[in-house]
Amino acid sequence: MYNKAFLFNGIGSKPEKLTPALPPELYDKYISYFDTAFERLGLCKDIDKNTFTNHRVAEWIVSLLCDRVIFEYLISKGITPDIGAGYSMGIVSLGACFGCYSHEFAHDIIMTTRKVTKRISDASADMDLGVVIGFSYDDISELLKSKFSEDDIIVGSGNSKFHTMLSGKTDVLEKALEYCNQEGALKTFRFDAGIAFHHPSMKQFADDYVDICGSVPYNDPLCPIISVFNCDVLTTAEDMLKENQLNIYTPIRWDLAIKKLEELGVKEFYDMSANSAVKKFSRFGRKCKIYTIEDFYP
Repeated sequence: MYNKAFLFNGIGSKPEKLTPALPPELYDKYISYFDTAFERLGLCKDIDKNTFTNHRVAEWIVSLLCDRVIFEYLISKGITPDIGAGYSMGIVSLGACFGCYSHEFAHDIIMTTRKVTKRISDASADMDLGVVIGFSYDDISELLKSKFSEDDIIVGSGNSKFHTMLSGKTDVLEKALEYCNQEGALKTFRFDAGIAFHHPSMKQFADDYVDICGSVPYNDPLCPIISVFNCDVLTTAEDMLKENQLNIYTPIRWDLAIKKLEELGVKEFYDMSANSAVKKFSRFGRKCKIYTIEDFYP
């Protein structure tokens, strides 16, 4: 039923790693979108001159802009998706590219994370994300269970057999990352996101985010989407709205979503990130191929 899947990355990639990867033709288009978006949002175009909170969202907006440029390039070349998936905030990017709402609205959703961060700060909470390379979802879940409470930290996403993302309280996260290093992790690092995306405790801080997601009418996506929360195939505007609203406080199983796509017949995966980020943290079956910008441009 499906052959081509477009995959959208979440937060984490820095602009200095994204924009240099764009070929000149695509970079020019990116700059046009960048100027328009940053002027509308009131962000400083010199990203480093933004306030700390604005600096975060500015980087995340850059990621969405790069996704859009690559998506539109593929479409212009006649490469169209049969199905898609978004990793974390990549769901927001996917929704815009798949026609569920405008790109401007996607940016507004991202900007609302500033309010989420403030609510976390007002509650004297300190939350973040961290990556562990070298353990599967099951392995690290068992490892953490012996030392930490799920109220403090969870596996926010199982990405592949060797790559996971942790989510929770910053002080506990730091201890958990160090513990993983002691237990043989190949690499660990923090995101400094200021938000523990995909931890259930985020629900108490997420009202503004949930509200803005539901503040405009949605269109049905141009093609189906695989849910990274339960692997359902989503086809309606209502499905996409729910996926966006769940995103901020619901754990992800990216590894299971990729497996489900393969079961549905997908053989060709296209990484929408400018720096091949999706390819780096995902794994696919031997009969499958993942294409990055280096493969399909020009």
